[in-house]
This record gives sequence, structure tokens and C-alpha cells, in this order.
Amino acid sequence: MPADSPTWVTDINATDERENRIWLALLRGVVENLKANRAAVPVFGLAIATMFSQTVSMSHLAGWYCQMMLSLVPQAVLLTRFPTSILSSAEAKIWTRRLAVVNLFFVANWASLGLWFWSGGNATHLMIEMILAATLAAHATTTGACRALSRPALILYLVTMTLVPLQGLSQAATSSNAILMALLAPFYVGFTALISRRNHARARSAVVLGQERDSLLAELVMAKLESDRGREQAEAASLAKSQFLANMSHELRTPLNAILGFSEMIASRIFEKDPERNVEYAQLVNSSGKHLLALINDILDLAKIEAGRWKLEESELDLHRVAEDALQFVAWRAKDTNAALVNGIDPGLELVYGDERAIKQILLNLLSNAVKFTPEHGTVTAFAQRAEDGGMLLGVMDTGVGIAVEDQGAVFDSFGQGRHDVAMVDKGTGLGLAIVKGLVEAHGGRIDLESQVGKGTCVTVHLPAIRVRPRAALQGAAA
Repeated sequence: MPADSPTWVTDINATDERENRIWLALLRGVVENLKANRAAVPVFGLAIATMFSQTVSMSHLAGWYCQMMLSLVPQAVLLTRFPTSILSSAEAKIWTRRLAVVNLFFVANWASLGLWFWSGGNATHLMIEMILAATLAAHATTTGACRALSRPALILYLVTMTLVPLQGLSQAATSSNAILMALLAPFYVGFTALISRRNHARARSAVVLGQERDSLLAELVMAKLESDRGREQAEAASLAKSQFLANMSHELRTPLNAILGFSEMIASRIFEKDPERNVEYAQLVNSSGKHLLALINDILDLAKIEAGRWKLEESELDLHRVAEDALQFVAWRAKDTNAALVNGIDPGLELVYGDERAIKQILLNLLSNAVKFTPEHGTVTAFAQRAEDGGMLLGVMDTGVGIAVEDQGAVFDSFGQGRHDVAMVDKGTGLGLAIVKGLVEAHGGRIDLESQVGKGTCVTVHLPAIRVRPRAALQGAAA
């Protein structure tokens, strides 16, 4: 259904679906009742035939019994084929009509005993009416939950129980009783209809109660799952906090110890006569300070992203130029492994509307990771291209060590690291990709990772089509 559909349309559809479930449940209940009673019908019919064996000819008894048994066959076949799967509203109505037809056909043949067994005697007359009344009550009890089956049968019984006694009007001895019983028949059928209606109400209430119970149980299960998920998230958060403290205690102490140690050496003037040594220590203090500042900036950036306080300062960006700047930042690290850095972004590619600092941070973090885990003489490539949906694909691929399948799900989590990180001297805090994910989602995009151990990794950022700007429009505006 469209998102802008009126609320009342949704409510009507929900009500219709609920009513269909109730209807189907009532219909299934009647089907099960009829299935259970079909085995007793031949025996009951035989008992009735035996009761009339003294007053009705054998040919009439056999004729009625055979007619009744033949009329039972279509109903038995349809009851057997009734589907156990969930039915749509239209399918439920079709099956209801079929069952109503075969049920009415059987009732008509059963009630024909009033014609087959009529012999003119007053006792026989009364017995036929009583049997019809008893079978009407039994039928109303069996099918009362589904009005589509019970109502046509009630009308047929009304006609039969009214007309059968009128066969005695031709005889003076039975005419008065015939009229009386014909007049009483509608009252009895009406009373039975009232009982049937109450059975329907009780059955419907039971179905509604059962569905509400099932709904409550489902909600209870979902609540438990949500509770378990919340507990797992709380445990994961606690574990992440512990990992954060463990990582930070090492990552922060290392540059701080270096700063304190080298600054003490400079302050003690041990190398007062060796100015070059003092300059070397000052450079180490400066390098450790920069490293410490980078760690703190990562923590602050992640906290700002997770709190939703990162404010985008958007403009139209040339991805080729942004990638070129980011590659220059990691060039010094690539020299250590002689890794080749490639800017594979077409200078004529469309522009992207976004936060330049954030886009550059995304590329810088991806490039830093790629260079860090790319072995000697490997290749790291920044790429971008239009997506099939009109958006922009931006990413970094490398020929590095790769990430195991079981570790790929955790690399974008805060402090998430792959197993290969353990072997790295400069393994970092695991915040880089978490920051990338947050910045991408702030731009309305998503991020994907493909990796094979020993073959390399490709991280792709999908930016939506609304963030793509044609380059020609910018040039035209400038002109």
C-alpha cells in the first residue's frame, strides 16, 4: 500500500483481514464437526429405517437409505479436500459456498424421509416429525458456528416440517393433528434458529479469544526477543567499554610516556652540549603529541557522530581533487612499504554535494587502513563512479592481507578489529571504520565491504542520487 494512503484505509484492511481469519476459523470448526459426524450418519440412518420397518415397505426404506447415502458422497469428498492451508477472503467464500451447497443437498435428501415413510398412520406421522425435529437440532448444533451453512438448512427444515404434516389433511382422523403440528413447526424451527445463533456467538467469541491469546503470546515472544536483544546490546556495550578502556590505556599512555620521558631529558639539560640530540628529542615529543591529538580527535569525532551532533557543512565537491589531497596525507606511510597509491577517479566525474571535511575523512581513513594492511609493493586505489540507481560509488581497494569472513561483520563497529590486527605493530584503536560508517550514514548513504584473505579488500560507499550534481551545471553557472 502506498505510504500516503489514508489511515482509515489501513484500518479497514486490517479489520477485513481479522474478519477473514475469524470466518475461516469458524468454517474449519464446522468442517471438523461434519467430518466427525459423517461416520455416524449411515448407522443412524439404518437405525431409523429399522424403526419404520413395521409400517413402511422395504422398497421405500431401501429407496430412502440409498438416496441418503448417495447424497452423503459429495459432502464427504468436499470435506476431505478442504484445504488445511491459509485461505484468502475470496477462497474462503468459494469454499463456504461449495460446502453450503453439498450440505443443503444432503439435508434435502435426509429430510425426504417425510415423503418416503409417510403411511397415513397417526403414530408414524408423529414419529417422522420428531425425527425431523431431532435431526434439525443436531444439525444446528453441528453447523451453527457458520451461518452460511446453518441458515439454508434451517429454511429447508422449516419447509419440510411444515409440509410433511399437511399430508394428513386428506384423512379426517389426522387432519386436526396435522394442522396443529404444521403450525407448531415454525415456532420450533425459530427456537432452533435462536439456539444456532447463540452457538455462533459462542463459537465466534471462542475464536476471537483464541486469536487474542495467540496475539498476546506472539507479543510476549517478541518482547522477550527484544529484551534478549537489549541485554545482548548492553553486554556488547559493556564489552566495548572494557575494550575501549583497555585500548585507550595503552594507546594514550604510549605517547604520553614518550612526551614525559623526552621532555624530562630536555629539561634536565643532560644533552646541553649536544643541541642536535635535544632537537631530535623535541621532534619525538612533537610526533608523540600529534599521535595523541589524532587519537583524541578520533574519540571526539566518534562521540559527536553517535550523539548526532555532527553538523554537515555541504558544498559541491570534486572527488578527484578530494582524493588527491587524501592520498598526499598517507603518502609518507606508503613509502615504508613501497606501496603504489593510485587516484582512479575521473577528473571529469560528476560532483558530489556533501561535507568536504567528512568526505575527506572517509577517504583518509579508508586509505590509511588500506596502506596499513598492504604488504611490500602492493597497490592502493581510490575510485569513484556513478551507480545504476543514479547515486555515486566512492571507495578504496587494495591488494592487502584481506579480512576473514567471520571478522567482516565487526570491522565497522566501534573498536572492531580483524584478527590480522593483532600482528600489526601499529594496530590502532579500531575507530577509523566506525567513524567512516557514521559519516556515510550522516550523508544518507551506506557502506559495503568485500574482502578475501590474501587477495585484498574493497570498501565501497554508496551515496544517494540526490547528492550527485552535474559538472556542466556548475560550469554554466560560472560562465
